Amino acid sequence: MIRLAFKNPYLVIVLAILVAVLSIVAALRLPVDILPQFKIPAVQVLTIYNGMQASVLDRNITSRLERWTGQADGIQKQQSKSINGASIVKNFFTSETPPAAALTQVSALAFSAMRNLPPGTLPPLITQFDPTASVPLALLAVSSDSLSEKEIYDLANFEIRTLLGAVEGITVPTVFGGQIRRVFVYVDPDKLQARKLSQLDIVEALSNSNVMIPTGNAQIGGVNYNVNANALVQNVKDFDNVVIKFDESGAPIYVRDIGRTLDASAVQTNIVHVNGKSQVYIPIYKRPGANTIRAINAVQASIGSIGERLQGAARMDVIMDQSTFVRSAIEGLSREAVIGLVLVCVMLLIFLGGFRPAFIVALSLPLSAMFAFIGILIAGESINTMTLGGLALAIGLLVDNSIVVLENIDKHLKMHKTPQQAALDGTSEVALPVTVTTLVLIIVFLPLIFLTGVAKFLFPPLAVAVSLSMIGSIIFSLTLIPIAAAYLLKAHDGETGAIGRALERLEQRYQALLTGVLRRRWYVLGGAVMLFVLALGMATRLGTELFPASDAGQFLVYVRMEPGYTVERSEKIVSRVEEAIKRELGNDAGTIVSNIGILYGLPAAYTPNSGTFDAFVNVQLKHESKESTFEYVRRLRSKLTTEFGGVEFAFDAGGIITAALNLGAIAPIDVQIMGKNPDKLHALAKQARDIVRSVEGAVDVRVQQRKNQPELFVQVDREKAAELGLTQEEVIKNLLTAVSSSVNFNRNIWTDERTGNFYYVGVMYPEGKVDAQNAIENIAINNKKKTISTLLKNIATVRVGASPPEINHVDLQAVVNVYASADGRDVGSVSAEIEAKLEALKQSLPAGYTLRVSGEYQSLKEAFGGLAYGLVLAVIMVYLVIVPLLRSFKLPLIILLTVPLGLTGVVFALFLTNTTLNIQSFLGVIMMVGITVAYTNLLVDKINALRTQERMPLHDAITVGAASRLRPVLMTAITAVMSLLPMALGLERGGEANVPLGRAIIGGTLAAAFLTMFVAPCLFYVFSSRGEQKTQEQE
Repeated sequence: MIRLAFKNPYLVIVLAILVAVLSIVAALRLPVDILPQFKIPAVQVLTIYNGMQASVLDRNITSRLERWTGQADGIQKQQSKSINGASIVKNFFTSETPPAAALTQVSALAFSAMRNLPPGTLPPLITQFDPTASVPLALLAVSSDSLSEKEIYDLANFEIRTLLGAVEGITVPTVFGGQIRRVFVYVDPDKLQARKLSQLDIVEALSNSNVMIPTGNAQIGGVNYNVNANALVQNVKDFDNVVIKFDESGAPIYVRDIGRTLDASAVQTNIVHVNGKSQVYIPIYKRPGANTIRAINAVQASIGSIGERLQGAARMDVIMDQSTFVRSAIEGLSREAVIGLVLVCVMLLIFLGGFRPAFIVALSLPLSAMFAFIGILIAGESINTMTLGGLALAIGLLVDNSIVVLENIDKHLKMHKTPQQAALDGTSEVALPVTVTTLVLIIVFLPLIFLTGVAKFLFPPLAVAVSLSMIGSIIFSLTLIPIAAAYLLKAHDGETGAIGRALERLEQRYQALLTGVLRRRWYVLGGAVMLFVLALGMATRLGTELFPASDAGQFLVYVRMEPGYTVERSEKIVSRVEEAIKRELGNDAGTIVSNIGILYGLPAAYTPNSGTFDAFVNVQLKHESKESTFEYVRRLRSKLTTEFGGVEFAFDAGGIITAALNLGAIAPIDVQIMGKNPDKLHALAKQARDIVRSVEGAVDVRVQQRKNQPELFVQVDREKAAELGLTQEEVIKNLLTAVSSSVNFNRNIWTDERTGNFYYVGVMYPEGKVDAQNAIENIAINNKKKTISTLLKNIATVRVGASPPEINHVDLQAVVNVYASADGRDVGSVSAEIEAKLEALKQSLPAGYTLRVSGEYQSLKEAFGGLAYGLVLAVIMVYLVIVPLLRSFKLPLIILLTVPLGLTGVVFALFLTNTTLNIQSFLGVIMMVGITVAYTNLLVDKINALRTQERMPLHDAITVGAASRLRPVLMTAITAVMSLLPMALGLERGGEANVPLGRAIIGGTLAAAFLTMFVAPCLFYVFSSRGEQKTQEQE
């Protein structure tokens, strides 16, 4: 490669230009996101049965769908949730399962289960979903000064949502807030009884008078006519004129005689506030495989055209925009990389003592990084925190090869060679160690392909970025650098600059020092081992977490009132909570969005709320807030709990990164208790909750599932009902019609001819008419034949009880979750202590019950296990690669013995900066292997060459060889540290994720430099002295 470059330098220049052009094209086409794409196929089965209690749904729908859909090939995990009126079953597949195959299998199995579901069950809605995109990309707030809440909801649901559905990369499954339009006939119970009518009589009359029947066509007298009729009621008020029956005198009884028809709305169970005002919003989710920034840009671009079609009927504002954080994080990482690059160039200028050599080395840096962009596009990756972190990391590594080559060329120039000859000889001399170094740095990443869990999606993009950059580096350092040196550097004139003279004096002093070190080699090696043992002890005191926390500039507050609260009561409390949040945040308060209660049906799949007593408040801070998100959360946790007694609060400041890594879990610590008996499960969960609360640093501890939703249990006396000629169906439908409307069981619809939208028509008592238990008991019950009329209390008893508002399963087993977060301590330490304290409870569990600590802690253990395995495998692979290159089994062993000692620098760096051990810093440990081997290899290769080629004595070969490698090792170490310094300091908001990586590698680099210059020579001496002694004896 080197000689080819010198034979045709134009080819090298063209190659460099081609890489630059192609990389620019690639960079413009690369998608931008916060994290790499997580390829976790998942399919959701949502089944609606309006009005059905959670316990009934769980037994009759959820459990059956779980068993049926769980037969699909490739299922890794299954979760389900049953709430009032909705069953949600989520099937998670292995990453190897094609998403289309997963969807096809689940769809076929779910529809096969339909015949086993209760009558009246609506066909399930089966969709793919991205478990890492549980947080909406943004919310589209819809508001109007002239439209009512019903009209705004209709506009958002029927028009805006439909138009947004055409935008690429997003899905808009539902609408929150507003009021759902209904046509209700409010009947007067006294008038019904006076005319011997029941609610079902009205329902039947409306159904018979408002029908949609295909009328087809008729052929009369040779003419083919389309047949039409007024089977559907055209105006809402026309329902008042529907005849129910004729009285004894033959006079018709109209609907208007026993009540009135209103263009009304369903009983409200969901309210949305945007900055304190009732509004409507559409959550915008990312489709699997879509790009965050591109998707939001497409939404922003479509709003103008949608507004034109709506003719200004409403305002649309994109709020809670996650792309703001993504852009900020990416821009911050880019700035850190640029700052690192500038610092590297400054160091090069200082060390190389001139603009020309500094320019030559600096020329290869952007080209090597550009080479990576081409590969990233081909690999189908995106620009994200991991790939940018890899490129920022690579800057320090990329400069190593160029510095080693150029520094060796400079040595040959001092031998009074021509620039061309010095470039050729100097490059050829270090080609092997530079190639070995590059191969080692690439090889240490290969074991990452064996990772499991979230780690397998996080690290390959970083590995791709670093590896491709290193490939570009070796290509340009062995071609472009010598060619540029041959044409730009001048022959040596015998003079050395101030920096050069200082480095020469340093080499002389180091050589003298090394002589003393070799005499005391056992003390040096013993000290290194002691440092290593100390580092191991310090490592046990490092905090652990899955991924570094990033300040997303927004947080969630989960607010839980007592079950049974109406949405209006909950709204009053949430309004006060909003005001308390505003007071605490002051001028830093940005947008505050509250979602109170739940819309039973499709929206239930997209909210953490279980009922009208739950709410969540999404708070976005202004861009330049005075305090961090985590500090505000810490303050609010204390103040809200104190101010609102009886209300339960929990906080989530993790943003989209934590939500993605935890696959949408609402808390990082999840204690799961599984078994059969619900009462026993809740009793065990309360015990676990109390134990978790006793752990220092555990906050927001709560039992997710509750079982005290107030319930009216109607016990029908079947014998009495039968005596009166009443069936269970007639009794229950009369009751439902009175208290919640007939819409739950009778799907009568009315179409608004003005808009073409259809709405349910129902019968019910006026709101507030049934406001006590005795009012329910006095509900009139009639049979279909209209021969019997009685009151509910005559055939049934009504008692107040309680039932669970939410029931969850994991892999077919009922589960109760105890959720917690960590504050003041790392998640890993808190989770480990929780697990230890729960051990006694776990051992005392009855047969058939299990307890496990899951959530982020489980992912952390899986990731660390995979990374530890990767570390061991990387060391083995590095050894096997170096053996044939160095043609020795002993020399690679010397190199690898320095690797465990390099861990000392990583641990010291993390411990002194109070940085946790996470998957980012663990990656720094793996990188330390490559860096340590790279530096030590340079030294060992030189010493070995002096011994074998120049026949130097062992002592002289070590001192001379080490001194000759002092300058390149120091230069590469210092430039690497400077390139990573901006990342390690975490100067940019959103760049916190790569801080541990930068600190770990800086510590590893400094340790590797020290090991290379002092410990490695001692190891070489110890391993080689016996062989030299034998050689001397033979001679």
